[in-house]
Amino acid sequence: MFSKWSIEILTVLYSVRAVGYGDLKRGLRGITSRVLSEKLKKLEDGELVQRSVVSSRPPRTMYSLTEKGFMVAKLGEPVFLYMGYKEGLFDPPKLVLEKNTW
Repeated sequence: MFSKWSIEILTVLYSVRAVGYGDLKRGLRGITSRVLSEKLKKLEDGELVQRSVVSSRPPRTMYSLTEKGFMVAKLGEPVFLYMGYKEGLFDPPKLVLEKNTW
């Protein structure tokens, strides 16, 4: 389960909390669609990642960490930070944040 790309996927999900498939793929440089789908399925089977379908047009699939996945990621945070930012193993997906109008 913690093989090549699995840690990187957990790192991205820990960083951004929830992300669509396309944004996740763009955030992981060099991963193929087939490998990403396989890794996500294994992480889902291990109850570390949850998949949800947003009913929109077109339907959108979102991925996020489960409680168990969040705990694993929290324990591995120092490693994730080192890998992600010092080694440049992934580019965090760019998120558009809406400006609060209160």
